[in-house]
Amino acid sequence: MVVVGWRLSEELFVMPPMWCRLDRLWFPHLGVLEGSLTRQPFLCPMDHVFEVNVMLKELAEKEFGQQIAFREYSFLDNPAVPSKVKESWLDVQLCQAGSKDCHVSNHSDLPRIIRFPKRSSEETFKTVFSSFKDVQVINFLSMQDAFLGFTDEGREQKFRKRVKQYLGLWCCVMNHTPGHIYYDMYWDEKPGWKPLPPQKPEDDHPPW
Repeated sequence: MVVVGWRLSEELFVMPPMWCRLDRLWFPHLGVLEGSLTRQPFLCPMDHVFEVNVMLKELAEKEFGQQIAFREYSFLDNPAVPSKVKESWLDVQLCQAGSKDCHVSNHSDLPRIIRFPKRSSEETFKTVFSSFKDVQVINFLSMQDAFLGFTDEGREQKFRKRVKQYLGLWCCVMNHTPGHIYYDMYWDEKPGWKPLPPQKPEDDHPPW
């Protein structure tokens, strides 16, 4: 979900609700605190997965690219958010390019929902969403396979370097030292990747 044009026209990314299968504790466990009534999956805090303190740091833009402003998922429920923001809303539904009604178009009647091709380029994003510059909230119903990446390779690498540091670790598996497992932002680009704890001391570091 992206909030556009709120406060000095800065983009603000609103994180989606996060559902966790396993709780995050600092000792070995089987997913939930023994004796608790936690039902799985559960709506979990953002810091179960993300290093929020790192996301809030002002990392050098020369090395990590542009700072990413964000809020947690309930931001738009906050009564302090102006009603004009909540009432100016566009849903984006991803679709397979070439399928029926899945095509890039510029709308002048400001619809409530548009269909947008998966794996679109940066240029396509700019072309289509420039037509909705006055819309305050652009809500992607899914971000899976939405974006091919930035056209400029330097910008792409800086972005990747930044977001790789945003993920934390999960703790802890039973009967293994260390028992934590590092989250990897780009796990799907690594054939054979499995969520396992470090097998050797030299492997005990974030995936960057």
